[in-house]
Amino acid sequence: MFSGAHHKFTLTLALLCLTTAVHSFAQERPKTAADQSTDQIVTTHHQARVGQRLLKYTATAGLLPIRNNETGEIHGNMFFVAYALDRSPAEARRPLMFLWNGGPGANATLVHLSGFGPKRVKSNDDPTAPRDCECEMEDNQTTWLDQADLVFVDPIGTGFSRPTRAEYGAEFYSTLGDIASVAEFVRVFLTRFDAWDAPLFLAGESYGTWRAAGVAEALEQKNINVAGVILISGGVAAGNLVSDDMRAALFVPTRAATAFYYKKLSPDLQNDLNGTLQKAQTWALKEYGPALAKRDTLTDAERQAILGQLARFTGLDSSLLDAKTLILPRQQFAESLLRDRKQTLARFDTRLSAAAESSARPARNLLILKYLRNTLQFQTDLPYQGIEDGFLPNSGGRPFSVGNRWNYNQGPPPPAGTPPSTDAPPGGSQPWLTRAIKLDPSLRAFVAAGLYDSLNSCPLNDYVIDQLEPAVKRNITARCYEGGHMMYESRGARQQLKQDVSKFLQETVAAGRQSSAGQ
Repeated sequence: MFSGAHHKFTLTLALLCLTTAVHSFAQERPKTAADQSTDQIVTTHHQARVGQRLLKYTATAGLLPIRNNETGEIHGNMFFVAYALDRSPAEARRPLMFLWNGGPGANATLVHLSGFGPKRVKSNDDPTAPRDCECEMEDNQTTWLDQADLVFVDPIGTGFSRPTRAEYGAEFYSTLGDIASVAEFVRVFLTRFDAWDAPLFLAGESYGTWRAAGVAEALEQKNINVAGVILISGGVAAGNLVSDDMRAALFVPTRAATAFYYKKLSPDLQNDLNGTLQKAQTWALKEYGPALAKRDTLTDAERQAILGQLARFTGLDSSLLDAKTLILPRQQFAESLLRDRKQTLARFDTRLSAAAESSARPARNLLILKYLRNTLQFQTDLPYQGIEDGFLPNSGGRPFSVGNRWNYNQGPPPPAGTPPSTDAPPGGSQPWLTRAIKLDPSLRAFVAAGLYDSLNSCPLNDYVIDQLEPAVKRNITARCYEGGHMMYESRGARQQLKQDVSKFLQETVAAGRQSSAGQ
């Protein structure tokens, strides 16, 4: 009997040795007793066929502790799902990318399971068409995993991530606290999984662009080099470089694109989209923006000329426009363009109606929960915030969202009586990206926006970048895609974004290696 048991032990040991020949995030450093108290990390093995290539990879899902530096006390646990291509020990370390959504208060499921992970929720790939059932996963043909190992992060207050005490929530639910906690998560991850030698990339969507740029600066300040930052549908995060008047002007091409889509423009503007966008942008830059800056001194004739052109490029009747401010607010445009159909434009993709965009997606939500708990085997009774709501004492059953509690402490508060903005967070961004690049001149950034996103403007991104000093500007690339806020929900845009990001990653990593070789 002993000899049989010994044979089983030997076989088991051989299998374990064979398993460790493949490197992945599953190889953690030995954990201390303190680590054991909070960690819940599971690994599973999968594969996805992407084109002609079979990607074999390890998924690691779990919680990492965020500790108070003074005391070492755990104030929060942050959930992540990481994917690493299986590789031999002899292979070079692959780039490592951390990704998140925005909100603030949004979990990472959109970038994870619609955008860039190895699996995605199967859809019809056309946001303007009736939705499929969204009830199965498929191999993601445009995953970024073939270019970099990926870590999808749920900041505290989203997904399975929680503060350890209710009173600690305020430490995380602010612009600066959020940046600090996610930067600490990155440090802990690099330490836990011994990934310090991987070229490091950060990617954020929407409000998550602020987080990405802020975390990049925070890491650079700690002498943790960041190779690149990817900013999706949230602007450039380079500070308040543009006046409110020019910002309003540079949204005209975005409105023109939507009016073109619905065939609301005059015949001479309805033939060539790119030509129309160029005309709208030229007028916005050379005439409309400067006119807004001196609106109080304009003659009546000049005002009427501006209103006429604004109506021409937005497809609205000039009688609907404000002759005093000469500005067309986002919500007014959304409610006016399709007034003949009694429809309001969607916020994230103006090719949709608001009603269509906000419709419930129960099958998708259930599929995501099963994927996290069953496929990835992260088994917990915790509700996944953003999809599920758990026990909410003294709330009447209604969640008091993280976004409603958010402290925008990155700048001075708006003056008393200022109406809340529905277009951008209050206070504007700090120049996080600019400062990060100045700390590390090799850091590069890629900025993406969707043509039909009512919250973003491709021409505005280009204009902001053009205002930066040459040493910063040359490190930033911007692209515009035929899609909405989540442009990757459209197949064509997702494919083009994949191509552009692949090129960005490859060129950035190659430049970093050349720089290291020259030192």
